[in-house]
Amino acid sequence: MKRIAKLKAMEKRRGCKVLTMIHRREGISLFGLPAYQFIDEEDAEQILRWIRKYGDYPLDLILHTPGGQLHASIQIARALRKHPKKTRVFIPHYSMSGGTIIALAADEIFMDKDAVIGPIDPQIGDFVRGLFPAPSWIYAAETKKENAGDVTLVISDISRKALKLTRNVAKELLEGKIAPGPGGEDRLDEVVEKLVSGEMIHSTPLSAAEAKEIGLSVSTEFPEDVHEFMKLFRPVKRNVEYVESTSPR
Repeated sequence: MKRIAKLKAMEKRRGCKVLTMIHRREGISLFGLPAYQFIDEEDAEQILRWIRKYGDYPLDLILHTPGGQLHASIQIARALRKHPKKTRVFIPHYSMSGGTIIALAADEIFMDKDAVIGPIDPQIGDFVRGLFPAPSWIYAAETKKENAGDVTLVISDISRKALKLTRNVAKELLEGKIAPGPGGEDRLDEVVEKLVSGEMIHSTPLSAAEAKEIGLSVSTEFPEDVHEFMKLFRPVKRNVEYVESTSPR
């Protein structure tokens, strides 16, 4: 109830519709067990419904997520990109992988100065071998050459296709948003490669300053009401405690 009240207050103050996609480990009612969350098709369904419903309004999306399914992230990002009114994404703590893809779709990205986003290289694999970055599967196949197993070769082929898809989507989302280089050169391909190529490991945390450095348009003029909203979630456990006060006395 407090969260809904906070959202209504933000909407009234900003003159737009506000939606959140918050993936946290929260203690659920049954025995206090943690619920692990990520971007999935149900998130996409709900957010697409919200975007369609409020086509005549500017939209603010608060993101806090480790990422999730690639197809769901792309669906959300494309719908946000095509929205006819202004769209803004707010990242109070982190929005990694698929969350970064969604953030790239917005007209404006607002990050707390200590918040992070991450690379968007696709993670490919299976339940037996685990998930690994697509560029690493390609590296393994090219390194082993004729000694590479059939599964490695198949996954390498899938990885190439996944990288092509992700590059195309990133270009689509960032078109017209990247400032030219010092000599007026187009930096779109450079920025996309930085995020997609696997140059960084998938969990690399890119701060607001680093995101700006690689070419993304990011503002750190972050509203305090978003941080206040994030306090209204019940964590699984409390390892950190402090006294809320305005003075150390």
